[in-house]
Amino acid sequence: MTESGESNWPRNAWYLAAWRSEIGEKPLARTILNEPIVLFRAAGGRAAALEDRCCHRAAPLSMGAVVPEGLQCGYHGMVFDAAGRCVEIPGQRSIPPQATVKSFPIAEREEFVWIWMGDPAKAAEQDIVRFPPEDALNVGSRQCGMLRLRCNYMLLVDNLMDLTHIPFVHGNTIGGKAQMDLFDAEVAIRRTERGVHYLRWTMGHTPPPLFVKVLELEPGVKIDRWQEFDFVAPASVIQCSGGAIAGRGARLEREQPGAL
Repeated sequence: MTESGESNWPRNAWYLAAWRSEIGEKPLARTILNEPIVLFRAAGGRAAALEDRCCHRAAPLSMGAVVPEGLQCGYHGMVFDAAGRCVEIPGQRSIPPQATVKSFPIAEREEFVWIWMGDPAKAAEQDIVRFPPEDALNVGSRQCGMLRLRCNYMLLVDNLMDLTHIPFVHGNTIGGKAQMDLFDAEVAIRRTERGVHYLRWTMGHTPPPLFVKVLELEPGVKIDRWQEFDFVAPASVIQCSGGAIAGRGARLEREQPGAL
């Protein structure tokens, strides 16, 4: 997993940097792979990412302002374009060629902004994870947000891919109290080119509270429930879960009337 002695994560990979809607009229500060990054929209509305450190006096560029020419440092007014080149210095016409800030490849896909932290020559946009995948079924409404958690990112991957904790930790929502229903599941696991995929079916399952509420189920009604997960290294997990009233052919057609 290590590509250099400087960190314990791969650098030559696409990482989620922000929601598209987060990058607007003001610079956005993020820390990615322990590096301070500033995101902003350059001329034409294109997203850009620079090291969050001015090359002059090391002031955080995220404390500056977005101007028509690029990102202006809030300390002495130097302006940097999307490539990290200084394009304006107040009070002088000459701009030293070494007046640059490190830039990072950026790509916008669906509602996300992705950043490449490694060798720019190896940044291939076709490797970006599709979310939702093209064959996603009941996409439903979108909820955008971010949680800050003080832990190793691999623990989050482990948590998202582990469904055995659901009936115990999430009993009042997606878990329910019929623990053994979820343990008596059919699971198909396969390796993929970039990670692992599994599909989990629980047939004749006692619906948890969330399913009862959304599907407006009567007492005693059972559901056939699916949970499909993809882990794409190094840090992306795609989840597709749902359920339909038992016996209505959910295995053949998940997107059906009355399904979640």
